[in-house]
Amino acid sequence: MKKYIFCMFILGLNMYSAQVNFTNIPNPDSNANGNDQVMMYITNTSEATGVKGFGLPAVETETDLPYTGVNTPATRIEALRGMLLFVKSTGQAMVFDGLVWSKAFEIESDNVSRFGINPVNTTSGSVMLPINSLIDKPNFLADPLRLKTNAATTGADLNRLYIRESGLYRVNVSLNFTGAAGAFSSRLGASLYVNDAKRFQLLENTVNFDGTIRKISVDFSVYVVQGQYITLEAISEVGGTTAYNVINNSYVTVEKVF
Repeated sequence: MKKYIFCMFILGLNMYSAQVNFTNIPNPDSNANGNDQVMMYITNTSEATGVKGFGLPAVETETDLPYTGVNTPATRIEALRGMLLFVKSTGQAMVFDGLVWSKAFEIESDNVSRFGINPVNTTSGSVMLPINSLIDKPNFLADPLRLKTNAATTGADLNRLYIRESGLYRVNVSLNFTGAAGAFSSRLGASLYVNDAKRFQLLENTVNFDGTIRKISVDFSVYVVQGQYITLEAISEVGGTTAYNVINNSYVTVEKVF
């Protein structure tokens, strides 16, 4: 019976596009090949308990994970549900649920995603905000809501936050500006779009941070349906030829309320 179960296990693994090698080595510490893509026990013979942990097959970056981007499956691959891979660039163990990858061991809040906004300039008073998908936990950039998971990092998708679960969301947009003094004589703000249709527009008087940098922070509450996407736009009350720059340390924070 054990032989049949083992054969079924190997058959399921053959559906995975990368080669996976299995080996039986008596002393993993001294005989394991670091280049083998295997799950291995890590042992320490000087410890009374022996086994201290285990290592996962690893990839360099999240883009190296199988079944992402254009290769994302249309239907769930049940045989691969629960597959684990370690991503070296982010230091995260990722688990595959048969459709998408997510962090296997979630520590931070699971209902708040936060992203940096790339610097962008405008001379017409408004400009779409490019949202960086970078995960940088020491600086509180993370995406447990998976709003940028499997989204392209160029083109229209750079501006989009894709909703994975229907619900009420709070969206905070915090922007840093520089520009000529005249750019700040009127209010600046942000517009929120759902599937390219404008839902909200908020304007605020900018706060003078240090004589050069101006700041605003606006909050939106919006009900969004699974599969829709949110885009954001920096705007001026006057528009026209108003010129300003959205600079570093600008962020968008999305909280799923319920």
